Amino acid sequence: MGRLIDLISDREIQILVLLSFTLQLFLFFAGRLRRGNSNGFLRLCLWGAYLGADIAAVYALGYLSRRQDVTIDTNLLTGTQPLAFFWAPFFLIHLGGQDTITAFAMEDNNLWLRHLLNLVTQVVLALYVFWKSIGKHSANLLLAGSFVFVTGIIKYAERTWSLKCGSLRSLESSDSDRYTRKLPQELSRDAGFVRDALYHMTYVVDVLSERAMLRLVEDRHLFNKEDDKDLLVRMVSLQLGMIHDDLYTKSFVLRTRSGVILRCISHAAVIVAFALFLANGKERYSKADIAITYSLFLGCLFLEVSSMVVSMMSPWTWAWFKVQNCDALASFSWFVFRSDTGYPKMKQRWPNLIGQYNISSWVFDRDQQRRKYSQRIMIMFKKLFSGLFRVKKEKLFWMSKLVDTEYMDLDNMILKRVVEEITLLLCDFDIIDEPKGWQKIGIMLTGTHKICYANFGLSIVFMHLVTQMHLETYASFKSDIEAVGLMKVCGKLSKYMMYLLVTQPSMLPLSVSAAATLDMVQQPGKVTESCEDIKLETSKETLEELARMWTRLLIYSAGKSRGHASQLSGGGELITFAWLLMAHYGIGENHNKRIHLFRNDDANAADIRNVYAFCLPSGEMESGTHNRSEWDDIPGF
Repeated sequence: MGRLIDLISDREIQILVLLSFTLQLFLFFAGRLRRGNSNGFLRLCLWGAYLGADIAAVYALGYLSRRQDVTIDTNLLTGTQPLAFFWAPFFLIHLGGQDTITAFAMEDNNLWLRHLLNLVTQVVLALYVFWKSIGKHSANLLLAGSFVFVTGIIKYAERTWSLKCGSLRSLESSDSDRYTRKLPQELSRDAGFVRDALYHMTYVVDVLSERAMLRLVEDRHLFNKEDDKDLLVRMVSLQLGMIHDDLYTKSFVLRTRSGVILRCISHAAVIVAFALFLANGKERYSKADIAITYSLFLGCLFLEVSSMVVSMMSPWTWAWFKVQNCDALASFSWFVFRSDTGYPKMKQRWPNLIGQYNISSWVFDRDQQRRKYSQRIMIMFKKLFSGLFRVKKEKLFWMSKLVDTEYMDLDNMILKRVVEEITLLLCDFDIIDEPKGWQKIGIMLTGTHKICYANFGLSIVFMHLVTQMHLETYASFKSDIEAVGLMKVCGKLSKYMMYLLVTQPSMLPLSVSAAATLDMVQQPGKVTESCEDIKLETSKETLEELARMWTRLLIYSAGKSRGHASQLSGGGELITFAWLLMAHYGIGENHNKRIHLFRNDDANAADIRNVYAFCLPSGEMESGTHNRSEWDDIPGF
């Protein structure tokens, strides 16, 4: 152990520089994977690498500044000089981060001034390390290090600039015209939808920064009811991907004239530095230090080339080449854009996964559907703590949130349903929807239409429990492909709304905190009893109405939700897709068309056109109001 500690101490700076470089490689390739991916393990690894990369580089610069033996002194045994001083500017390059990830979350962008202070501090520290070595090494080597310094300072400045452009304050004060570009005309179907997505990006930025208050949709030439649904899904997904890149990568900075000039200078500087290092004599330095320096140069050049390929994936790059009549470069950009590493086969979904949470097994203590060992262990611990230590059930709910939360593939069927329901609601702005279409589930809607406003979260739990219990009655429909598809849609949307309530409550229009609502549900009472009293007819018509109900609840929530810019860093949410699609139609709280749950909503502001997700016969609504004895004892009802 003593020898191991001595070895680590002797090679500490070499280990640090290799660790820093390895983390940069991981961030470059894994940073792009989080686009549209909500995998928790990937986010944990990215978070650790994002923080660890900065810590390793800063610590290494501090180590170099206070250790003369690794920067100046000659090794008496081997007669070689250390080359570690030459690595100081490489740490600046590493602190500049990678093009595929500049910020892990929106909070990093908002703290861009802290990164600016770090930029000044670390540059001064690196210059101090370099200054101590002047006169100890050849002029060629010092000149090569100076060029590496140029690259390091530019890289770090690019990152700070990107963080500033992605901050909320910058987004709110930005001019959306910065997205206005000259775009190509007369394109094919695939290229045409990409051009349309780019054309409407100015409006997307206005919506994201909440500057589209009551804006007339007709003046913006946005979507209409007759548009191709598949193209709408692909277009909104593409726009969400571009917004993610502008907020959390260097994409926006590298589209500016200044950004392109700085990147060209950076490329040229590192190439000149590598050439000077090759021409310099290296007999005075250890082979290990020389090998590490070569690795840093080759790795830097590799990442520079890879960054150029990533920039070619951007639809903005393709459009610019197309307008400039650079057909060869435009074709290459289009090829990379459509490749598996870019936008696979132009069918990208945003997000690729959808969060799922089923609270029924926790509430009803149903163990027979448990499939994972972790869930069985959770049940055992719950019984142990509640029985032996008398811990209340709601105090152990965090275990269920951790174990029962899952992520499943988001199929196109759900996305198309969202588009179809939005277009149907768009028609209802012109034609008042009569009380029809809810014949099978009217009893459930009638029982909840009043309490939705008192406690929207509790109504989601109630309808989720009823839906899950009802889906268990369809054992005989497994051979019916259409019914199975409807069951999947109902189950996924029901669990997704519960997932939002449990893990992302800020995305929902809640009048009572999610924590209070979930505590209330877990207490023995009339919530579960009322759910078991609701009996729905087992038929495909019922499934169709349930699917429409959950889709409309999602759309209603999306129209009132906020904070979507922050959610894009975690792979995005289905509710964000619905929110942006509705914004293109001019529907939402910041637009002149708004969706309410029931017709008895008091929302008659001037110049505001309202539509209702659920239109029930007046007799049923009145009966739902009078027959509330089963809800009277439940807080919030």
